[in-house]
Amino acid sequence: MECNAQDIKDKILDIVKSTGCERVNIIAHSKGGLDARYMISKLDMGDYVASLTMVSSPHRGCKFVDIVSKMPDKLYKAIARVSDKYFRVLGDKNPDFYTASRQFSTYHSKKFNEEVKNVDGVYYQSYATVVKNMFSDYIVKIPYILVKLTEGENDGLVSINSAKWGEFKGVLKNNHRRGISHGDIIDLRREDYKGFDVIEKYVEIVSNLKNEGF
Repeated sequence: MECNAQDIKDKILDIVKSTGCERVNIIAHSKGGLDARYMISKLDMGDYVASLTMVSSPHRGCKFVDIVSKMPDKLYKAIARVSDKYFRVLGDKNPDFYTASRQFSTYHSKKFNEEVKNVDGVYYQSYATVVKNMFSDYIVKIPYILVKLTEGENDGLVSINSAKWGEFKGVLKNNHRRGISHGDIIDLRREDYKGFDVIEKYVEIVSNLKNEGF
């Protein structure tokens, strides 16, 4: 989170300098919401951020990560090394799956929330997403089951309760079999989500922020 927060800070300062704007509005997905919260609070960026909208961010962690983290450390590190190789192919220069995944534990999240406080003058809002059942999205089938058993409705990774932070704006879903998974809400596979237009949802979020003076 610390490394990502610094990257976001650098990008915002570049935007402020190049455009002349005074503040930015951030829309963040998943762990990006935590990275942005850390940046605003710990890197003194409150004066540069008007609002932070978080979609499917695990503010209270994931209980299934607590369970997975109890596997033998050598095995966990071996899995992490394989994951790091994959993320390097995707362009991540310094992947650290071992550390990053453990930051999703409920213990780490509780400590994080105690230390990373909301900053006055910044508007925080959040959304959750959910899928219908274990067959909705095969990519998140196993984690969906684990989260469902431990925390209830979820999008395949993050439960509704964990996604709530600041002003909770509600659960994003449709009335069809699939629902909206953790990857669907960023249009990961460019599919037809039947009854839910991902791009239009973000247009709506931006429009609402503008109407509210942000």
